Amino acid sequence: MRKSIFFKYFSITAAILFVSFLIFSVILVVFSRNQWISDKNELLTGNVKTISMVTASTLADNSFSDSMQDFLIIDGDMIDADIYIADIDGNYVGCSHGAQADCVHKNTTIDSSIMQQALAGCYERVGTMRGLYQKDFYTVGTSIYYRGQTVGAVFASVPFAEMDVYLGGIIRIILICAVIVMGMAFIAIYIASAQMTRPIRLMAQAARNMEKGNFLQRIPVERHDEIGLLAEEFNTMAKSLSSLESMRRSFISSVSHELKTPMTTISGFIDGILDGTIPPEQQTKYLNIVSDETKRLSRLVNSMLQLSKLESETVVLNKTTFNVTDLLMRVLFSFEHRIDEKRLDIRGLDQAANVQLTADSDLIYQVLYNLVENAIKFTPAGGYIELSVALDKGAVQLKIKNSGEGLTEQELNRIFERFYKTDRSRSEDKTGMGFGLYIVKTIVGLHGGTIRASSVYGSYTCFEVILPGAQEIKPISTPQEH
Repeated sequence: MRKSIFFKYFSITAAILFVSFLIFSVILVVFSRNQWISDKNELLTGNVKTISMVTASTLADNSFSDSMQDFLIIDGDMIDADIYIADIDGNYVGCSHGAQADCVHKNTTIDSSIMQQALAGCYERVGTMRGLYQKDFYTVGTSIYYRGQTVGAVFASVPFAEMDVYLGGIIRIILICAVIVMGMAFIAIYIASAQMTRPIRLMAQAARNMEKGNFLQRIPVERHDEIGLLAEEFNTMAKSLSSLESMRRSFISSVSHELKTPMTTISGFIDGILDGTIPPEQQTKYLNIVSDETKRLSRLVNSMLQLSKLESETVVLNKTTFNVTDLLMRVLFSFEHRIDEKRLDIRGLDQAANVQLTADSDLIYQVLYNLVENAIKFTPAGGYIELSVALDKGAVQLKIKNSGEGLTEQELNRIFERFYKTDRSRSEDKTGMGFGLYIVKTIVGLHGGTIRASSVYGSYTCFEVILPGAQEIKPISTPQEH
């Protein structure tokens, strides 16, 4: 059976609290016991010393009187203790019981080992005094001196059961406090545990919903600790997954459409040629259309493979040093026919700086190719494309600006998203799949660069790429002739 975090947290916290309270209780009981013994020792020691001084002369003269006996009775009642006086041999002389017939001290002799310790001035023990008592007593004894001679000993005893009663009262107080405090603590721990684990339970439920395809559930963030941070990150992840799922569905829809159209065209024309519907004199025309559609499918597959490769995190950049301005010129020459066909005005080349860049030339070529192709595609006939190459603090700054309809603010915010494609009605070109700019951004990011887009709707669109690792190529000076 799997135990929940709530149960584990509650159990561990409750166990720690219980063990802590138990240790505290044991320490308190031991301290109380030692304090009881210390208090009794101080009380009994003070009294036996006083009695020793008062009875010394009478014990030395063997004239222990009834008045001394009464003194012992009064003193014993005051401190609630048995007081017993013995001569040097341990024989009974007097006690606080007086004339009571059942006095345990009468007709008894203190054990010699006890007397030796008492005559030495320091007897303290818990026990029965070698059978003098039936139960354990705490006894303190000291010697009685008179004119430099030891004439006897005095003992004061209290039942050790008194300490049990004293400790019993303390333990009852501890138990009452324990029930109240631990009851309140357990309730607090239960509530705190439930509140702490609630976001986790909600995240588990949300994860199960995500497994079923529902990415809309969000976790309410009511805390500002690590659990709250986890909930915020979970919500961010859910939002990203929701967006990714939306883009995935859009991508699948777009790919399905893009694949279906040329495949239908290819199939229809091939079937028309095979069954004779298309006459032989027109077959070349339709075979050229089939060839164009096949190339379109090839471009689509290659773009998808390129995107997969760039996202695999296994791309190794083959960096070389090359002239980025010359590379841009080669890209322009590859579109010379389309530029002439649309009568586009190419501006800014005469002011472009001569800059060399250390990067993967093939990938940078693809960046420039996609951006130039995109500019040509969306520039109306007779419009212009303005190019700029500049060096700024060790980085090359490339700008490709084209006239045309431009982009809305919403489109600018999403232009670099994976699978995103603007309204197709803005261009007659139907070859785009909507992830060319995402590939561009990915390649620029692999080189540690940045790309951003700006646009004025109805006027122009501009893409700016900044790549590090560049330096200006200075012209080689020739020696002057003499």
